[in-house]
Amino acid sequence: MSVAILIATSFSLGFFVESIIGTGGGLIAYAILGFFMNVKEMILAGLYIGTCSSSYITYTDHKSFNKKLFLSILPICFVGTICGVLLFSAVSAEIISLLLGVLLILIATRSIFFSKYVMPKFLRNKLLFIGGISQGAFGIGGPFVINAIQDEFKNKSELRTTMAVFFTTFNLVRIVQLFLQNQINFDFFGKIWWVIFPIFIAIKLGHKVHLKISEEFLRKSILYITIGAGVKFLIKAL
Repeated sequence: MSVAILIATSFSLGFFVESIIGTGGGLIAYAILGFFMNVKEMILAGLYIGTCSSSYITYTDHKSFNKKLFLSILPICFVGTICGVLLFSAVSAEIISLLLGVLLILIATRSIFFSKYVMPKFLRNKLLFIGGISQGAFGIGGPFVINAIQDEFKNKSELRTTMAVFFTTFNLVRIVQLFLQNQINFDFFGKIWWVIFPIFIAIKLGHKVHLKISEEFLRKSILYITIGAGVKFLIKAL
């Protein structure tokens, strides 16, 4: 199977789920692709696909965007993203996998034991900063950011679209910074340019399912995805 087809299949499945629950697209795709690709190349593929997919979600459901909430998290997530890109550029693929696994398991543990705990503002901001770092380094800051602000969304559509704006904005920051650091191979993007089209179809189908899914199911889905991906990356690193 060609790398491009594998990427298209993995991310279509991932973004089908993300279109339903608001996050998890990168986690699912990475959990599959990690068996076949270098982790850094995999993350760069996710950068291209995640930017295009999140832009599409934003465009198709822009009325659900919570501008006030997004602006409130923008400064701290921006600083975290810059730090995360620097981390991605500085460390090896093995360390990236290890850090990714540890962070995801930590956030899953928080969801299991403290899901009803109202996070104090100082802890909320720390989690947002970690989310920014995770977005910059791995492209999957969503679980951390959602756990920090999930009680501030009015409904699941607002969560879905606002997080799509988050991914689009900070992926653009990553692209600029990685370009300045000579970390992007645009020839690689040229080989996988077409994979976004089946992913758009998966997003559309996922949105239709999203409108019929309960809030509790969404919460549990995010939790299980986070746990599974965290364990997978720890095993790969060790």
